[in-house]
Amino acid sequence: MKQAPRAWNKRINSFLTGFGFQKCSIEHGVHIKTISETEIVMLCLYVDDLLITGSSLTVIESLKQGLKSEFEMIDLGILSYFLGIEFAYTEKGIFMHQRKYIFEVLKKFKMMGCKPADTLATLNVKLVKSEDEGSVDGTMFRQFIGSLRFICHSRPEVAFDVGLVNRFMSDPRQKHLIAAKRIMRYLRGTLRYGILFPHHTKGDDSLHLVAYSDSDWFGDLVDKRSTMRQVFLLSRSPISWSSKK
Repeated sequence: MKQAPRAWNKRINSFLTGFGFQKCSIEHGVHIKTISETEIVMLCLYVDDLLITGSSLTVIESLKQGLKSEFEMIDLGILSYFLGIEFAYTEKGIFMHQRKYIFEVLKKFKMMGCKPADTLATLNVKLVKSEDEGSVDGTMFRQFIGSLRFICHSRPEVAFDVGLVNRFMSDPRQKHLIAAKRIMRYLRGTLRYGILFPHHTKGDDSLHLVAYSDSDWFGDLVDKRSTMRQVFLLSRSPISWSSKK
């Protein structure tokens, strides 16, 4: 696209509004068109990358043709790769993972030959500022943590530990880098992990929402604040999660 991002966003948003879509009030990159009580079409927009899904193939095809007539676009077919996240189709359902991206991060930080770890962190380790320890390259450390934060999009089990090392980006020390590398070593040993969204058929009563929440109660040794963690599962598959101090 040769248009400026602001002009492009205004144009595509105007087109979607005219097509009957409404912008989600919580996630502004998501546009929804309600066809009936049981049928909807959703469009996820990130700059000039689009992801379309829904229950009406007729409306989806009509939308794609409308987009092609209005904009210069290429239809890449069924979803397999979107914004660094991969999707595989199995007999059990759709499997979402970031294996390719994790490989790229391992190569970037020269950890392809590292020893895989079975766990995310050493038992009972508590990170503090550690001003008496040797410092590390702050730019490299921030790039490392930024990569780990992006991997959290498909690996909810690392969210807490990534959030923990993220607190020391302003003044990283050797202990903090070791903890961050431990997370990467864990990812190296669990490359096949991801999230499975199982298939469902009409009349399947297993489609229900479950939420879990917990807190470590004053777990931060520096400011004595708690870290709250929560996860929402739809039919046993995580769809939303967070770990926040």
